[in-house]
Amino acid sequence: MILGIEIEPSSIKVAQVEKKYELTQWEIFELPKGVIDSEGIVDSEGLVKTLMQIPYKFNKKNPRVALAVSGPTNTVVRIIKVPFITKDEIMLNLPLELDKYIPFNVKEVYYDFHILEQSKEKGLTEIVVAVATRQIVNDYINIFEKAGITPVVIDIGALALYNLYSINYNDKSTVAVINIGENVINFAITKNRKPLYVRDSTNSTNFYINMNEANEEEIRNFADEISAEIYRQIGYFKTLVPEEAVDEIFITGFPIISPFFIPSVSERLEQKIEIFNPFRKININKKISSKMQQYAHIASISMGLSLRGTEKIK
Repeated sequence: MILGIEIEPSSIKVAQVEKKYELTQWEIFELPKGVIDSEGIVDSEGLVKTLMQIPYKFNKKNPRVALAVSGPTNTVVRIIKVPFITKDEIMLNLPLELDKYIPFNVKEVYYDFHILEQSKEKGLTEIVVAVATRQIVNDYINIFEKAGITPVVIDIGALALYNLYSINYNDKSTVAVINIGENVINFAITKNRKPLYVRDSTNSTNFYINMNEANEEEIRNFADEISAEIYRQIGYFKTLVPEEAVDEIFITGFPIISPFFIPSVSERLEQKIEIFNPFRKININKKISSKMQQYAHIASISMGLSLRGTEKIK
């Protein structure tokens, strides 16, 4: 079992999903202002102090965790098609070819890959490659170890979202799943449980607003910004995979608590928007069922990370 930990500027969210797909514990820890900003970790000691609450709260000594690093300045996910080659050949050649696909020097990143499709008959190998800068990964590992926590998986937010979607849904159409975080938007476009496009994006404007304090006009203006970014990402996806069109859009994240947000995005995109249900096929332990009704809209990334400890998501 692995705890899934999502760190955002205002809070840390931690999920414990058991192997039978039951969410048995979920906690949120408030972060002091200024510990994390859009550029990353500002106050490492402040982050350590908050992380040290997790082992106690989950009653685990040196808990094993999966954490997410996100954002285009630190991470990238690419889906690559190449002529048929074996896994061993991929491992040998990928370091030599990776510079073609990523905006980082290959010597300055950690990377991993997963084979999506491999066919001698088609002469095709399709892989998804996840990349994160060594600096951000090493920084987080050092901080977690100081807090008495053992990172065993470093994931990317958009991949965690995709994994949670793939457990909960089995749509045969092309679907965009979007998580709107405080400073990062996670995108996963998928069809038949196969990722077609996985991205994190940020917004350089005043991106985060308090949905409980904002008025209707502010929320609708915010929805305009989000809609523009969704439109841009889907447009770019179409240039990469022109034979596919997005049939459905699912959204989760902090803004969906406002009654104005989803209708505004739907109006701007001229497309129906569905609210993503992270519990569609995942049971909620009765001890936390009432709490999760309040936090369902911000639980997806932490849950997707915790799925790394189950038999289907490795």
